[in-house]
Amino acid sequence: MNTHIPTEEPILEWTAPQHLHHERTRLWYIIATLCIVGFLTYSVYTAAWTFTLVLVIMTGLYLYVHEEEPTEKHMRIWKKGYALEENFVAWAACDGYWILKGKGYYELHIEKKNGYETKIQIGENDPYKIHDTITLLTPELHNRKERILDTIIRICKL
Repeated sequence: MNTHIPTEEPILEWTAPQHLHHERTRLWYIIATLCIVGFLTYSVYTAAWTFTLVLVIMTGLYLYVHEEEPTEKHMRIWKKGYALEENFVAWAACDGYWILKGKGYYELHIEKKNGYETKIQIGENDPYKIHDTITLLTPELHNRKERILDTIIRICKL
């Protein structure tokens, strides 16, 4: 399988965040702090020291990972395949695509045959133009919906 990026001009290209950035309000931070304090209190009260350690590590990792906004990624689409940044994937290695319409955003999902998925925001681009172009290259997966874990993450602004 050829994984080299084609030299010809892409049919479509754009730059956008790979995932949605969640703006958290003061209320969100208050509720999150109360939950963490409650869990820590419970773990100390029940002498569940491993749970205490896991909570401290998870809180630290969460704050470290979500400190900054998601980085912008460069997406390019050719007749042979697509590249997210410098990672080229041929359409033959894909099962298809679907577009998630959220509140104020669209997100392109390309499912690969190996079970993995490429996901990127569409940004300011016309989702119908992207749909019309990609439909000619790989099948649209009509029965797909946002995964339950992704829904929970989005609702809880994690």
